[in-house]
Amino acid sequence: MDNDKLIKDYELFVKGEWDLSPFEHIYELNGRDIIEERMSTFSDDEKEKVKEYDKILVERAPLFYKVLKGFLEAEQKNKPKTHWWWYLNEVVEGKLNPQVN
Repeated sequence: MDNDKLIKDYELFVKGEWDLSPFEHIYELNGRDIIEERMSTFSDDEKEKVKEYDKILVERAPLFYKVLKGFLEAEQKNKPKTHWWWYLNEVVEGKLNPQVN
């Protein structure tokens, strides 16, 4: 999958108004992992878009966590804290403040 497609899918996920199942949310968060892995290959414009969408995810963290409650905990076991999108519960609780500026 090319960078443009990854970023567009991420945008649709964070801005989406549709009802996704928890499993579809997990799939999209895995997509954010791929973005992170490829970040060094992104142009400055692409990196800015990811930051913009990360900010939206942080702002909407309570909505996402509401759907993912009970599912994130299992995923967190294998994810570093630098992948903050897996720790939306901590973002919501104010324990984790992702630097998305």
